[in-house]
Amino acid sequence: METNHEDRWVANRLATIEPQWSPNLARGRELLDARLTGRRHSRTWMAAAATTAAVCVAMLALPGTRTLAQEFWYRFVLNRVDVVRLDLSKLPLHMQVTTNGLEQSVRNIDEAERKTGFRPYLPSPNVLDATPDISVIGPITVEQTIHVRDIESALDKVGASDVHVRAEWEGLQLRTEIGPMVEANYPDNIHILQARPIELSVPSGFALEEFAQAAFRSIGVSWWEARSMARKFAAHPAWLLDIPADAVVNVQEVALRAAPALLIEDLDEKGVVKQATVIWSTSERMYSVSSKNRELSVKIADDLP
Repeated sequence: METNHEDRWVANRLATIEPQWSPNLARGRELLDARLTGRRHSRTWMAAAATTAAVCVAMLALPGTRTLAQEFWYRFVLNRVDVVRLDLSKLPLHMQVTTNGLEQSVRNIDEAERKTGFRPYLPSPNVLDATPDISVIGPITVEQTIHVRDIESALDKVGASDVHVRAEWEGLQLRTEIGPMVEANYPDNIHILQARPIELSVPSGFALEEFAQAAFRSIGVSWWEARSMARKFAAHPAWLLDIPADAVVNVQEVALRAAPALLIEDLDEKGVVKQATVIWSTSERMYSVSSKNRELSVKIADDLP
């Protein structure tokens, strides 16, 4: 079991999945470096989204989600995807990450099922007639602690003097369970990543919408936009992809047979597509499919359950 208290550890752990425009983050861990050599772009947006969900755990799920009430906790299942043009890594929360095993190769989907507890779905041979390399990642547990003084300091830096931070939030913890994930790598830079939906646990009775608004304000979102975003989360809980405002990407919705999805195309300086990723979530699974063009990515995605 490995524990890390650095806020950027999750981003470093999954640095290989970041799109072309992202900063080249330091790997930090010698073992991880060795395993990921030469694979910086081998993963996909779905794992990046999982990372983002861990970073912004406090505001990803609000009343209306499927819940399991416990004595002290509520558990939420995040099964909707959304995109925001924000830097959610700036949220003033103390994070502790615990991993139960890093990435490991497996021989086939039967072994992947034994290690993850769910059977991976692969496209039919008439869509992808090749045998993929399969690996298992995680699971990852993220625990975040709220410190009122840190939130107030962040709010003060952005001039959000209108926001009230509840004293009773001090020391509260929020927990996210991510993965395990299964990755299938095909020839010609085609990648499929899948996992069960992310699970978020928060203290019973926690003022989620109010905290979400304060959290958005703490990273510089205007009061009216923060309120609107918090209310949107309350009505339609989601896990987020945060894309820098200056990123050269095309984001649009596409209709798959199984569920609505997001298509994200990374573009070069001439507007040519470098990578096209389709990302979506159902009640039992979240997926990401990545290839060199949108038609192929959508075709593969539409062949999965």
